[in-house]
Amino acid sequence: MAEEKINYKKLRLRCGLEIHQQLDTGEKLFCNCSTAMKERDSIKTIKRKQHPVASELGEVDVAAQYEYLRNRTFSYQIFRNETCLVETDEEPPHPLNMDALQVALQVALMLNCEIPNEINMMRKTVIDGSNTSGFQRTAVIGLNGHMSYKGRIIEITHVSLEEDAAAIVKEEGENVTYRLNRLGVPLVEIGTGILEGYSPEEVQDIAFNIGMICRSTEKVKRGIGTIRQDVNVSIRGGKRVEMKGVQELNLLAKIVEIEVKRQLGMPKVEEETRTVNEDGTTKYTRPLPGSARMYPETDIQPIVLQKEFIEKLKNELPEHWMKKLARFKSKYNLSEDLARQIIRSEHLELFEKIVDKTKASGAVVANTFISTVKDLEKREKVNIKRVRDEHYIDLFENISKKKIVKEAIPEIIKFLAEKPGETATSAIKELNLEPLDLMELKKIIEEVLTRPGLTYEKTVGLVMSKVRGRIEAEVVMEQVKKMMK
Repeated sequence: MAEEKINYKKLRLRCGLEIHQQLDTGEKLFCNCSTAMKERDSIKTIKRKQHPVASELGEVDVAAQYEYLRNRTFSYQIFRNETCLVETDEEPPHPLNMDALQVALQVALMLNCEIPNEINMMRKTVIDGSNTSGFQRTAVIGLNGHMSYKGRIIEITHVSLEEDAAAIVKEEGENVTYRLNRLGVPLVEIGTGILEGYSPEEVQDIAFNIGMICRSTEKVKRGIGTIRQDVNVSIRGGKRVEMKGVQELNLLAKIVEIEVKRQLGMPKVEEETRTVNEDGTTKYTRPLPGSARMYPETDIQPIVLQKEFIEKLKNELPEHWMKKLARFKSKYNLSEDLARQIIRSEHLELFEKIVDKTKASGAVVANTFISTVKDLEKREKVNIKRVRDEHYIDLFENISKKKIVKEAIPEIIKFLAEKPGETATSAIKELNLEPLDLMELKKIIEEVLTRPGLTYEKTVGLVMSKVRGRIEAEVVMEQVKKMMK
């Protein structure tokens, strides 16, 4: 029997999102260490215990108290160029990274936020070991914003600039190991108001839209772990439960669906924080934190934002991704679907650079990155990462100059992945991919047609096997059809 479909509106599903996006600045938020996070071998490990303290309100946060009672010991891996005394909490933070602040302000302005006159850094108590200091530095840089979604207004409660936490390596009982090279990487946090009247799929799509606004700055990191979503879920008569650290956006809707079913199966739902598993299920982490964990950061001076500076940022905002979508469709003649896919692709910036520089067909370039590259990587196990940006530029310059046809693209990419020291130009010669003229094609077709009993489809297949990568498939099919008559 089919599972009964859940009526989320009747259940009064209410969600809230917090999007955390790493910014692509060369240096960390409070020191000059690299944000590359590429070093794999640590040079040293230190150990710490952490304890909760009362906030300015005179209270100890319930989540901090819970973590303290777990009595865990934390080991921190140190890396030569990506960790310093700031991350080990042996030195005060350096002045705020102004490049990171500018990118975060761009995000806030693109989300129609009010910008405060003064930026004040705060400390948020966190003693799960992810911060050596026992707190995370964070500052609100935008309030009372909004965005449009399907004709409705989505409230953006705040945009904050903060330092990313250390990345967990392993957990063995009461001993937890972290890598310190992620700690301090600039992070923008975006919080929505209550999302009511939306399906789990729409909540996921709203998260995607916010992520795309961040990407519009072209100053955010890409890849798994660089953007993480927290989602809060409650249903009629229940309490708020927070699922933290969703790294796969396409898993968000499933997580909401599973959490709704979990809450429906419980006599009483308690406020709590849960960690997401790879299959979309969750497990209990700790109680929800309260308001007793924030207090001012006394080591960072407040930053006054001049009106002229904010106005300049407003006038120079990057292109919104929806405007980019419309431009790609009109300027590059892309379909709606293809334009959306390339905008979401890690090759977005390279796509624009190639099309504008080489004047190659936008559809051909986009399909190469969306389809061809992915197929070669997944089906033929080609090491695509060895193919560099200049390889692709050279490849499409040859296509624009009609030195090769688009059918040669897969073979050239495979060649360059095996021999990254070569160029697309040299690949053409070595693979003998210079285009065939019509007379050469006719000779090949005539030779194939000497075989008896061939169908049109079989003839095309045999000819293509002989001319693959040297002439357009459409030309082969048209010429075979003519000669078979």
